Amino acid sequence: MSAEEGRFDSMLFAMAEQHPGGVPDLLATIAAFLNRKTDFFTGGGNWEKMLLEIFREEGNKANALAEEKKREREAAEKRRQESIQRKKKEEENAKKKTEGAAITELTDEEAEKLQMEIEQEKKTPEEDASISQPIEDTEEEDEKEKGKLRPNSGNGCDLEKYRWTQTLQEVE
Repeated sequence: MSAEEGRFDSMLFAMAEQHPGGVPDLLATIAAFLNRKTDFFTGGGNWEKMLLEIFREEGNKANALAEEKKREREAAEKRRQESIQRKKKEEENAKKKTEGAAITELTDEEAEKLQMEIEQEKKTPEEDASISQPIEDTEEEDEKEKGKLRPNSGNGCDLEKYRWTQTLQEVE
């Protein structure tokens, strides 16, 4: 749109606001003006043909603009749908990766059995001998230390059916 085309927009818009009947009333006002103040209708020209040409030209511009906007909306919708599909596939792939690590609820017996299997896999013959063994009497130990269990490598304890660890921050 050139500056020339929009030169009268503010005045025409102000006029349009004054017409409660909308565009038909505005066009009637413009036609009445042309009738009263010009020789538009009686000047010998084919005013109907001129009006139709002007309105068809503007109508074609409006239709082309509407078609362009429609194509842009469709392209944006297509991009949005592709984005949704891509996110959906990513979520499905992420879900497939985590399916092996799904959370399942175990009964107490199943949990105990699983814990025993895990401990058996982790144990070495040396660890078997040291688990839950009271501290032996040595010359260096105090009387208070007698009968106590030694901490495991994680500052916790290994018992017959239970094992735990803790960090030094947790202890403090």
